[in-house]
Amino acid sequence: MNNNLAISPFSQSGATYPAHMNERYAIYFAPADDSPLGVFGASVLRRKAGNAQAWYNPDLPYNFDNTDLWLSCIKKPARYGFHATIKAPFELAPGCTADQLLSDVEQFCKNQSVLAMPDLAPRRTRRFDALAFEKQPDAIKAFANKCVEHFEPYRGPLTEADLKRRHQDNLSEEQQHYLDQFGYPYIFNQFNFHMTLSGNMPDADNGYLQWLSTIYPLMVPETPVLDRLSVFHQPDRNTPFVRVAEFTFGNP
Repeated sequence: MNNNLAISPFSQSGATYPAHMNERYAIYFAPADDSPLGVFGASVLRRKAGNAQAWYNPDLPYNFDNTDLWLSCIKKPARYGFHATIKAPFELAPGCTADQLLSDVEQFCKNQSVLAMPDLAPRRTRRFDALAFEKQPDAIKAFANKCVEHFEPYRGPLTEADLKRRHQDNLSEEQQHYLDQFGYPYIFNQFNFHMTLSGNMPDADNGYLQWLSTIYPLMVPETPVLDRLSVFHQPDRNTPFVRVAEFTFGNP
């Protein structure tokens, strides 16, 4: 194995945040580690969701041929783990506990139905590469909307630093409204299911998306499903998110 392949993709994350900023939780869809989709995502981002250690899959059909570029592409998404955002990272609201959150997610999942995700494939989404749909299924959007509203009571207010960072994103009026009301701009009408596989990408073709598009059907030959929710935890803003619990849906 090339020694470079053992390097943690997020060993040097770039931006740092004040140490006093509180821990955060997030509610994501993250596939089972041993599912084809889970193995694909962990192989590309070079870490598994349940820990913050670098991981390399020796059974990849083939590696991306530029290791340094590969590490650069995945530096940001690897810090969050392979996932689709359902309820964006948040500090717990005053009076709420992690145990309460986990219990509610578990109960919520017992009443949810498994959703098929046909047409999920590597695509260029805005400025980054991700698994996404050509046309997002209505059922996926409806499910995400329900989650945003159901788990909103657990979300504490955004910090001034978070608001300042978001205001640099040139948000539309609707996105700003969602940010003010729910702490995240890309929900409801602005929601676009995606599982991020790179940071911001240059306009010039570097072969990375083509690599993803080639290995994805080899590693995920059947239609993947949205069949669970996971709770991720970040002890501070300079530490990667790690999955601390996952709950499968009760209805097949």
